[in-house]
Amino acid sequence: MTFEENRPRTLDDCQVLIVDDQISSLLIMETLLADIAQCHTVSSASAAMEFCATNRPDLVITDVNMPGFSGHELSQKLHLKPETKQIPVIFVTASDDDEEQEQCWAAGGVDFVIKPINATTFRNRVKFHLSHKLKSDLLETLIYTDRLTGAFNRHYLEERLPAIVKDCIRDQQPLSVAIFDIDFFKQYNDEYGHPAGDECLWQLSSAVQNTLMRPMDHLIRIGGEEFMVLLPNTSGAGAKVVCQRLLETIRALNIEHKHTDTGYVTVSIGHSIFSPEQQLPIEQVISQADRHLYQAKAQGRNRFVCSHG
Repeated sequence: MTFEENRPRTLDDCQVLIVDDQISSLLIMETLLADIAQCHTVSSASAAMEFCATNRPDLVITDVNMPGFSGHELSQKLHLKPETKQIPVIFVTASDDDEEQEQCWAAGGVDFVIKPINATTFRNRVKFHLSHKLKSDLLETLIYTDRLTGAFNRHYLEERLPAIVKDCIRDQQPLSVAIFDIDFFKQYNDEYGHPAGDECLWQLSSAVQNTLMRPMDHLIRIGGEEFMVLLPNTSGAGAKVVCQRLLETIRALNIEHKHTDTGYVTVSIGHSIFSPEQQLPIEQVISQADRHLYQAKAQGRNRFVCSHG
């Protein structure tokens, strides 16, 4: 199976997060959108940030005035993070004066709706922005996704890695880099054929993507049977847990491979870590991860070698 065979997303697949501290308003908006998309509701901007940290809604609809911090601040915070900055935000406001409209646009909103909500206008604006998001996502997928495996491609790595590193420096958080490839993959292709090799790559990529537990984690195919995993905000200890989980996930696929000691497909993994304090160039961090990959191979394969930290 390849990326090209995946079913395109539709409005029914879209996730909408509605944010309002008034339960009645939440119920009204959720009811109006129930037949358009999958709706989730929270009653504060802080709860919305927590939701977006572990989910990736296609649209956020937020009231402007709420306890804690406002809808404007919510939008600004979402746009500061690389994993959430592409989420469009619609504001719901009781005021339609010029100052309020200017604040909505300045906060990064794509639209705003005036209270009391006109049901027809509200539904159609949501449909429009969701449809636009679907088209943008499809275009980004075509540009940044490896067509065989569904992982990100080298173009994505080249475009996005500088911003990911910059965000880690700003947040004073480490960035773990793991590089892995399939053990004796040439022999696998020779034994089972290239179509089976392609299927193996797809199964492995799919399993690894399901193993990565956070939206901010990235799986990238960097060439042939070689992949990279970027783990923002992840220390060396956390990376070791992820590397062990990757090994176990791939072993569990139990894909036959006669030319390994185990009799099934395994991988070797090398890890390194970018530290905001040291600020070793990311290119050197990647080179170090690559060296650790070859150390894992030299030590017998089907294992990982990690940096300290």
